[in-house]
Amino acid sequence: MAETSKPRGFTRRNFIKGAAVLGAAGTLVGCAPKADDKEPVEPVATASPDEIYSGVCRGNCGGGCFLNVHVRDGQVVRTSARDMPNTQYNRICSKGLTHVGRMYGANRVLYPMKRVGERGSNDFERISWDEALSTIAEKWQGYIDEYGSSAIMFFLGSGNYAALSGSCNGAGAYQRFVNALGCSYCSLDVDAAVGFGSQRATGGIDLGNELTDRKNAKTQVIWGNNPTISLMHTMHFFMEAKENGTKYIVIDPVYNANAAKADWWIPVKAGTDGALALGVLNVLIENGWIEKDTFCNRTNAGLLIKEDGMFLRMSDLGVEPAQGDPDPLTGEPTVVDPPAVWDESTGAAVAFSETTTPQLEGVGEVNGIKVQTVYENAMGYIGQYPPAAASAVCGVSEDDIRELARVYHEDGPVTTEIMMGMNHYRNGHYSAWPVYLVGLLTGNAGKPGAALGQSEEYLPQLMYSNIAGACYPVDAAGNPAPGQANLIHTVQIADVLETNTFLGEPLTIKSAYIHCSNPVVTMCDHDYTTGWFDKLEFVVVADMCMTETCKHADIVLPSAHWFEQVDLGFLFSTHPYLLWQDKCVEPLGESKSDFQIFGLILDKLGLGDYWNITEEEYLETMLDSDYWRSVGCTVDKLKSDKAGRIYPEGDKIASAKVFGTETGRIGLYQETVKKAYESGKEVDEAIERGLHWETPTFAGEDREYRATYPYHLLSEHMRTHTHTQWWDCEYVKEYEPEPIVRLNPEDAAELGIAEGDTVKLSNDQGFVVMKAAINAGLPRKLITSARSWQKDDFIDGHYASLPSREYNQVCANQAFNDVAVMIEKM
Repeated sequence: MAETSKPRGFTRRNFIKGAAVLGAAGTLVGCAPKADDKEPVEPVATASPDEIYSGVCRGNCGGGCFLNVHVRDGQVVRTSARDMPNTQYNRICSKGLTHVGRMYGANRVLYPMKRVGERGSNDFERISWDEALSTIAEKWQGYIDEYGSSAIMFFLGSGNYAALSGSCNGAGAYQRFVNALGCSYCSLDVDAAVGFGSQRATGGIDLGNELTDRKNAKTQVIWGNNPTISLMHTMHFFMEAKENGTKYIVIDPVYNANAAKADWWIPVKAGTDGALALGVLNVLIENGWIEKDTFCNRTNAGLLIKEDGMFLRMSDLGVEPAQGDPDPLTGEPTVVDPPAVWDESTGAAVAFSETTTPQLEGVGEVNGIKVQTVYENAMGYIGQYPPAAASAVCGVSEDDIRELARVYHEDGPVTTEIMMGMNHYRNGHYSAWPVYLVGLLTGNAGKPGAALGQSEEYLPQLMYSNIAGACYPVDAAGNPAPGQANLIHTVQIADVLETNTFLGEPLTIKSAYIHCSNPVVTMCDHDYTTGWFDKLEFVVVADMCMTETCKHADIVLPSAHWFEQVDLGFLFSTHPYLLWQDKCVEPLGESKSDFQIFGLILDKLGLGDYWNITEEEYLETMLDSDYWRSVGCTVDKLKSDKAGRIYPEGDKIASAKVFGTETGRIGLYQETVKKAYESGKEVDEAIERGLHWETPTFAGEDREYRATYPYHLLSEHMRTHTHTQWWDCEYVKEYEPEPIVRLNPEDAAELGIAEGDTVKLSNDQGFVVMKAAINAGLPRKLITSARSWQKDDFIDGHYASLPSREYNQVCANQAFNDVAVMIEKM
């Protein structure tokens, strides 16, 4: 990038010209130039054979593809698929194949820059690293002196799943930086609803089997997932199982490439998955397809609920609580006061674990205390969703609801793949609980062919890694780092900046550091996000390319590309391996790894003692545990083998014997309502303790909002982007060149819209203008578009202006799909 503030326009000619300037003859050798079909193309001579390095594709698509990085004359010229230890996991997609376009694109940030114009104007000038670091240190030290280190907010995204320069979920080097600085931390609050809701049933245990186990399933149910687009690395496992005789069922509102592969496509109305699941549970119970022993000894159905919503405990019956094992976090002794059940065999109230015959109905009263069983509470709610009622809400026929229930009862083992489709609604956690119960109560979890949840492999980094040594440093005198100051949710930022308080306590935020994230584009309510950016005095963004978020920064720091640094692919992916990233080439321009940037900033602030560690030393410290040694994941072995399996060889089967709930059983009710964030508002706990479902807040068909905004807007993924990553890659723009909105043909005809027309989508939040495409796979009144583009890509407005930032009362979750709009032809 030139020293001037604005990168030049995005044309293929400028892209290739810019890339050629950045590199010498070999830069784009991996991409043959276009020519007329009749014109012969001479092979390009190479100065030397390619050097092959180990590489990892680490965007948040869950793929984690293993790559060969081909280097010629000091430049990356192409990528190809590299063999995994288990070659069943070998895969690469268009994104993994086009890293050359990202590395050498015209939008690459090559030098530190400072803003000289208005925020968002993209007016920057080049500065030196010394000036950038000195400016950051001067500003931050001033804020620290006046307000404390909590005045600086670290904002983390998911743009790089790696241990050293990425977002490694509490185990990465960024956490060491946060702890060393003692700053505030902001949560993205994305993809949270399904996990939050499923915890009510499971207590948070992993119920996903390894992908190679799919061959053992008699039936696969793909619920809220389109792997042909968003998890294409897993699709072959599903199809190979199908070819082997496994039935393939897809539950999706849209007829798409995945639905086209299905033996049975179930077109549920978008956002109503919970109603469908409750209808299936109703049929299972109506037909007696859930054994009584399952309710008695595999769930908390026999527990007794008092009128105040709390469990009847043995202390209510005069039994003194006992002292339990120390809490592993606080060290304080725990109190053991077990919930009570009514034992049918003895006719007395006992602790739930002391009987295998708890009475499920009709207890009524114990020692003068009125009670109902958890079973009665759950059945009372499920009883409201017989097939006819469920069908009226979710659009699936009564016969199909009954057939889906039969499949779970008779056609097992069933693997249920649940991904992010139901995650992006305010009712997402209400849907997740009953969807998980369908699989759990029919025994379709925790055995070969029977799994439940996500196919992504969540690595045991927090449980098995040496987080204390890696992320909680001490200085030369042995003094511990101050540690993270607090956790702020995105929906709370503006209020903190406006009031200088947080949860009733004083807190002044003056600056933000943006890492692995593009929040101006990816967060709901674009005006809200740019608004809190503008309220900050000083914003620092480190990124590889000039994103829309960079344009709102005061200082932009050039982050090195993934292939320009050593790292470890770490956190989750659709394979069970840690993957080693070689440093393949020197960083372009003056870019530096994020690991190095963290150390330079701390050093300028006089906190360098906390970063007195090299990249490999950090990884050695992180992997310094008996667990990682037991599976052979050490730095030396990873450097040599390039890949290390995260658990022993063979299909991983998740255990479903002991759940993470208080009773260790499947949860049908929760006494204590856990909140993912503090809103300061009163919570209606009655609807959170037991099963509850409601339509989406804005997109629900029964909402008055839909009278004005009749079209439900569904966000979709793109083959060529991982969220906003690859948006700047000219290669993939030849396939998906601009944002579009897809409409059902009948809706389009009613609106007078033809293919390629310019249309405006709007609601009371904002608007966006783009071109229209016609798609017969969409149901009436449902439209789809990708939220993967920057402001300058739209004809006018911004896609991120349409979804509201409002959260559910207890679940902190960006609801990208809970959106309704009106459509106008321009």
